[in-house]
Amino acid sequence: MLDFLHIENIAVIKKLDLTFDNGFNVLTGETGAGKSIIIDSINCLLGAKTSKDMIRHGQERAVVSAIFSNVNDDVYSLCDELGVNYDRDDSFSIYRSFSLDGRSIIKINSSPATLTQLKAVGIKLINIHGQNENQSFINKANHIKLLDEYANHDDAINEYSQLYSKLTSIKAQLNKLTEETKQKDTMVDILNYQIKEISAAKLKDIDEEEKLLELRNRLKGAEKLIKNTSTVYKALLQNESGISASSLVTKAMEALNRIVDVVPEAQELCDKLNDFKYELEDIAERAKEFGAFEGVDDPQRQLDLVEDRLALIQRLERKYGGSIEEVLAFRENAENKLSQFENSENLIQDLKFEYKSIYASACTVAEKLHEARVSASHRLSKLVKDNLEYLDMPKVCFKIEVQQCEKDGKSVLNSLGYDDVEFLIATNVGEELAPMNKIASGGELARIMLALKSTVSEKNGAHTVIFDEIDTGVSGSTSQKIGVKLAKISKSTQTFCVTHSAQIAALAQNHYFIKKNEIDGRAETSVVLLNEQGRIDEIARIIGGIDLTEKQFDAAKELISQSTELLKEI
Repeated sequence: MLDFLHIENIAVIKKLDLTFDNGFNVLTGETGAGKSIIIDSINCLLGAKTSKDMIRHGQERAVVSAIFSNVNDDVYSLCDELGVNYDRDDSFSIYRSFSLDGRSIIKINSSPATLTQLKAVGIKLINIHGQNENQSFINKANHIKLLDEYANHDDAINEYSQLYSKLTSIKAQLNKLTEETKQKDTMVDILNYQIKEISAAKLKDIDEEEKLLELRNRLKGAEKLIKNTSTVYKALLQNESGISASSLVTKAMEALNRIVDVVPEAQELCDKLNDFKYELEDIAERAKEFGAFEGVDDPQRQLDLVEDRLALIQRLERKYGGSIEEVLAFRENAENKLSQFENSENLIQDLKFEYKSIYASACTVAEKLHEARVSASHRLSKLVKDNLEYLDMPKVCFKIEVQQCEKDGKSVLNSLGYDDVEFLIATNVGEELAPMNKIASGGELARIMLALKSTVSEKNGAHTVIFDEIDTGVSGSTSQKIGVKLAKISKSTQTFCVTHSAQIAALAQNHYFIKKNEIDGRAETSVVLLNEQGRIDEIARIIGGIDLTEKQFDAAKELISQSTELLKEI
């Protein structure tokens, strides 16, 4: 269940720390106090889209976090599938923050998580049913999902989904191969040409282009290199005249040697010149190497060959990829395609055989789903009808119609099987069953949604459910019956209800009052868990108008007393 909720800097909420208990929790307050903001904040924890407009004016970042206890095995199994960390001996936590600069942080159990992981885990922890969801019941496409939620045959649905995914993949391959086969001759010629052109270039070294570019730069400067490195070599070491820096140093050394017996210090100078001589010789040899082109007799001819090779490589790159590696990969892919074309008929036959086999398996599972849905539809129809009769719709007729989709006597599969599911209803005596979109009353829609959701929740044991103004369009005894139904759900599921109904609020085990205050010139929402007197005052406010009277306070006390007796019977 949801133990703790923290909201910070969202709209009129500056900071809220709320602790919750199990059972039936009701939230009330005046219009605009911040009830919808609390629901929006919880939706953020379930992966809903956030906006910088949600962030409280003047703040940089908004935060929502929650702590849960008694999390069941389904959640932990999902975490294992998603790679989400957890510790069974510790509480389960969710954290989400978002900033004006667009940065967002999501954590599950203090570890970084993705939005996809948050959505998958969040929906397992909290289910929110709001006014807007009433309209989703009108959409026929959602009816099969609700029926499946009640039937609780996830294993069969997952098995079918995997088979259907394989079918769609094979079908896509078949369509592609069939289309390509129509243009087989042309494509084979093109592929053969491409493979031949690339192979003729004899590309092997993926670094060849880089090496050629380096060699080209050297060859382009060949004349300049040869001329100047030759000048260095001749000037320092050897030339036709016999006069070089090295020879001059040798003569200087010989002269100094002749005066060593007269000036002993001359030996030191002689040794230094000897070192210089070695340095000069080394520089001369290295300079000579700069101008050497090993194995190249004619640098200009070699440059022309390099230019031609580069032009060939770059032409292939323009046609088949941005590098030699990509060109070679293109050839490999072309060879694979050619092989497929050569074996396309066999491949098409193999795929058709595989499709037929998987289709048969998918139909078998779809048949199981169909039988399970038909069986579940009878049970769910009766339970919903009973609930609706209790909720002041005594003449209602409700039926879940499950039909097989067929074409030319063959089952037509879709992502959920081959069933077409639709909820049909007649709210008054003498009316024929009709689709949900024929219902005009918002109050009737609200009660139908509650009847369905309460039945599903009671059967499958949802963790925490939140009903946001489920009582819209109803009043009086019907509101009270809705409250009783919610209180019954809370016996097995932690239940929250945001309401403007005094009858529902009077049935709360924990009643939270949401109020908007003005603090330091700013609107700020606060939430208080009401005591007995606080509940009387709040329910009297809901019953009454601007100026409350003793009669309204007495009516509030009477309603709470009456509700207490009703709760004993649940």
